[in-house]
Amino acid sequence: MGHRGMLWVLAILLSAVLLAGCGDGSKSNEGKQTTKDPRRAYEGTTLHVLLKEGYEINVIQKYVQEFEKATGIKVQLEVYDEPTTRQKYILDATSKTGAYDVTAVSFWYFPEYQRNGWVEPLDDYMANKADKDWFHKEDIPQSALDVFAAEGKHYAMPHTIISGMTTYRKDIFEKHHLNPPQTTDDIIALAPKLKQLEPNMIPITGRGAPNFASMGTYLGWAWGYGAQLLDDKIEPHANSPEMVKAITDYVNLLKNYGPADAPSLNFVAAGEKMQSGQAVMMFDTTGWGTILEDPTQSKVNGKIGYTIVKGPAGRPLQWIYMEGLAINSASKNKDAAWLFLQWRMSRETTMKELTQLGRTDVPNLFVLNSPEYKKFAEEKKITAYTQLLPEAWKMADIKYWPFVPEFAEIGDAFMAEVSAAIAGKQDVPTALNKAQAKIEDILKKAGYK
Repeated sequence: MGHRGMLWVLAILLSAVLLAGCGDGSKSNEGKQTTKDPRRAYEGTTLHVLLKEGYEINVIQKYVQEFEKATGIKVQLEVYDEPTTRQKYILDATSKTGAYDVTAVSFWYFPEYQRNGWVEPLDDYMANKADKDWFHKEDIPQSALDVFAAEGKHYAMPHTIISGMTTYRKDIFEKHHLNPPQTTDDIIALAPKLKQLEPNMIPITGRGAPNFASMGTYLGWAWGYGAQLLDDKIEPHANSPEMVKAITDYVNLLKNYGPADAPSLNFVAAGEKMQSGQAVMMFDTTGWGTILEDPTQSKVNGKIGYTIVKGPAGRPLQWIYMEGLAINSASKNKDAAWLFLQWRMSRETTMKELTQLGRTDVPNLFVLNSPEYKKFAEEKKITAYTQLLPEAWKMADIKYWPFVPEFAEIGDAFMAEVSAAIAGKQDVPTALNKAQAKIEDILKKAGYK
């Protein structure tokens, strides 16, 4: 064979090798070869998922191998407390390294993450890349989706949905022929009656600790009066007439009819008064239903009633905490990450949360409306709670929350003064005037003025 012939043969062989390496030329946007099964389009990818500790991740930790088996995607989970989770994600997001593909986002941090472009919009994924068996948009409460929305786009799948709810001792109310409270005026009128009728019980319990974790109670109560701490222009209204009226009413309830240690009560300690059977009423979150109806945690399971209370302005009282899963905008595995989000929110996965893990507030309306859920509620004797839960989710309104990165500092300042008022160290107008001055100073230092 001559020199020219040899070159021709080599050229043919080289072309064959290149064609074999390219296959059909079809690649995902993450560099993985596509297959007939779209779930395996990203087989061999490793997803790094950053989670905040809590009961809502139990199903991920327990069943993530099922996702890996279905997709061929390897998942590396990292779980930390909230401050550490936030710190790690911000470091990754600001450096744009994409070390994490999926992160947990608490609702109070979402505006900051969205404004900085740290999380990926999901609307195109929902419209054009939905797995027909794993994703049903109608299963997710719209109010919860909208918590993680801005400028007409949605950025996270809500796997924790908590709103406001008032609990009361149904057996005590029936004993004395009392009607469940429907308004804040009802609660205010019931407290002295209960003190007289049940002198050995606490008429009402609630948070009073001097830190931002208590702020949701007071701002959520005040929302029912038409009060809002920060307006759309980031102007504070801690001492507005509506706020003064609302906080005066609630402080008086805890000071006169609450536990002796009301000024120090956090989420756990306030609820323990209900769990132990000491208290008759409590305004807090929907999350308490699961705890109060669990005989391993509560002495009053089966004795609790649930209601959504409105304030003088006609607004339902709020106490929202929502958490979603979002895709890092710097991720190199966004389509694979979207598969993970869909699996997490799927009917199959959330049904396991109910039937195998016993989670009462499963973040899926299909599950909540299923025969399995009805049977679960009837067996646990918690239908009063489970029937009201979707309504509580629907009425959730996040406008009451001060959506600025400095919310924790603002909450600490606000609650330090309110807690002192509960302790009787100052009156409410004085407390709120001082809180107003502190918040103005915080906002000024942060550059809002």
